[in-house]
Amino acid sequence: MKKRKKQLLTVLVLLAMLLAGLALLFSLHRAAGDAGAPEEAAQLQDDAGASGIINDGEGAEKAEENGTDGSRALAVLCFVSDYQTEPGWNTPEDNLKALLRSVKNEGRSPDMLVMCGDYTNDAVLHDYQLSPEESIAEIRRTAETEFPQLTGDKLLFVQGNHDKLTESVSESGLHEFDDCLIYVLNTENDFPWKQGKTAGCLKKVRKAAADMKKCFDGLIKKGETRPVFIAGHVPLHFTARTSSRHTTGDNLYSPLIFDVVNEAAGSLDIVYLYGHNHSKGWDCYMGGSSVFKAAGDTVLIPAFDADRITADSYMEEKLKFTYLNAGYTGYFMNCGPEELALGKADDYSAADETLTCTVCEVYTDWLVLSRYDADGVHCLGHEGEGDPYKGGIDKGLIDEKDYAIEVSSPQTIGRKPAE
Repeated sequence: MKKRKKQLLTVLVLLAMLLAGLALLFSLHRAAGDAGAPEEAAQLQDDAGASGIINDGEGAEKAEENGTDGSRALAVLCFVSDYQTEPGWNTPEDNLKALLRSVKNEGRSPDMLVMCGDYTNDAVLHDYQLSPEESIAEIRRTAETEFPQLTGDKLLFVQGNHDKLTESVSESGLHEFDDCLIYVLNTENDFPWKQGKTAGCLKKVRKAAADMKKCFDGLIKKGETRPVFIAGHVPLHFTARTSSRHTTGDNLYSPLIFDVVNEAAGSLDIVYLYGHNHSKGWDCYMGGSSVFKAAGDTVLIPAFDADRITADSYMEEKLKFTYLNAGYTGYFMNCGPEELALGKADDYSAADETLTCTVCEVYTDWLVLSRYDADGVHCLGHEGEGDPYKGGIDKGLIDEKDYAIEVSSPQTIGRKPAE
């Protein structure tokens, strides 16, 4: 009898030890999942390769396999630009409302909304002359109607080339949040347009580049791991707008900013978003209204001479950061006001003329970038083509080998591991 009791007690002890072991294994497995699945993340980093893109060409299905459905995101940011009206188009309010509803219908709920400049439109007054306040108030109302959490400092407003630097425009420089950093690059005093044509711009851009380098060097020194989103208005890449064919040297001094960003991107996760090029087909070779370049891709940067107001040559640079337009909410047309007034807009089609917004989901080990139009998911980057502006006067300026290829949406981009 005693022997049976002893055997039973031994069995019970072994069973208890087995159950405790299983509970421990389950707990460890769950903790690993909650921490961002480090083994999976390591595999994703291996899969990413030089470009950092994990699911290149595989879109939403692969993103969902990675658990990137928005439910586990540390932060969700929405970017748009150029909230401008033009006869013959829907109002920017209606356009923004449609884009935000599309984001909502896809199951995304942004924690922040970032507008990359230009809140007004005028054929003559486009040099920091028009107040953005009325449009900014309208944007705030529209955003809060669709997503009640988008209030106060959950909205950032970059200055565009049309806009006065009013109190509602966000301060230049770094804005810190729990799970991301946003660096605002305003136009008038930081990174202007018509850089070659307007006196004093080289000095301004040099200072902005120096301020940015000081900031980024500080972040690197302290081991910053949060992703950095640079929200600007003027782009970095070369277009006919930079050249002598159009006389303004629009972003002539962009190499000064590009070099700082590209160097810092060796240590920081950086995404640069811009607006500005939403009309006249300036970005046709880059994909029109939908531009996307990943780390490892080549981008054309103006080769400027400080004694000239334009640049007809460019440098091929390899990106270390992610580069794309924020998406346009006002209008996109490949013609000037005179052609538009004559009803000839349809004679000037561009590579892509779709109004969109961009959403970035921040996860522990990756970022997910998606583009949305009013009907749902839109490609992040459209296929490029030659610029047909005004009968092709810019033909031959940019080689066909530099035309963009289509990039699907979403793209999952591996983040740099913490040191």
